[in-house]
Amino acid sequence: MNLKKDYPNLFQFFVGYFPDADFEDLTDEQIVSNYVLKHKELNNHQKIDSLKIDIDGLIGDILSYWQEVGDEANRYFENPNDALEWLMMIKKELNG
Repeated sequence: MNLKKDYPNLFQFFVGYFPDADFEDLTDEQIVSNYVLKHKELNNHQKIDSLKIDIDGLIGDILSYWQEVGDEANRYFENPNDALEWLMMIKKELNG
């Protein structure tokens, strides 16, 4: 299993937006909200739609990827359920 290969849009989102969030003092919800706002302002709904498709697939396959998701997003999950809850929050924020 390879998150970068199997879910490229989410991989880019996780590595591009989450690792530095601690330095910017942003919550995860704010990170997603800022991403959505930015791409809506740029009229780039395809980016948001691509993330929604990837996140639905990843949620269904979380047992295979939960540790990699944590590594790439710089988050610690004790188990797949922790990762799943985090992904569900991401999905909720993407759907605004």
